[in-house]
Amino acid sequence: MAYATYEDFKALYGDSKLAEAGFSRLSWEAEQLLDIATTGVDGVRKLRRAFPVDEHDAQAVRRCVCALVDTLQQLDDAAESIRKAQALVENADGTVQSRLVASRSSGSESISYATGSAARAGGTAVDAAVSDQTARARLLDDMVRRYLSGVPDANGVNLLFLGRYPVKLEV
Repeated sequence: MAYATYEDFKALYGDSKLAEAGFSRLSWEAEQLLDIATTGVDGVRKLRRAFPVDEHDAQAVRRCVCALVDTLQQLDDAAESIRKAQALVENADGTVQSRLVASRSSGSESISYATGSAARAGGTAVDAAVSDQTARARLLDDMVRRYLSGVPDANGVNLLFLGRYPVKLEV
């Protein structure tokens, strides 16, 4: 069962350039993140076993998946931009190293490179998350918490409750 469809995504992010195939790939990753965040210590995957029946709660799950997909796409785009901006530089001793191009001029051909933390620094949380796995995990976890805090599953158990599932489930 998919938690959100491409139609849900297009309704929320209509101006997105993400095609259906890209959505399929990224929504799978987003759903895995949700399954991890909503699975308690006893291994009960709440969204798989008791998806919310209340429309408002189900909508919160769909919107969370779509927001995660959008953010994952932004992360992919930012990483691709960084890959394209990198250039190989030959040092005076003949060694070659890869550096991030900070600026280029055309007239007398001037190129300057970012060094140290300037090569990794970005202005947004997405920029920071591209090069730092801890920042990436924090960004995605914060999104899940923002969308799913206080949202119950079909049995009334909070989706983010990580203790033992308090309701007997049918096998």
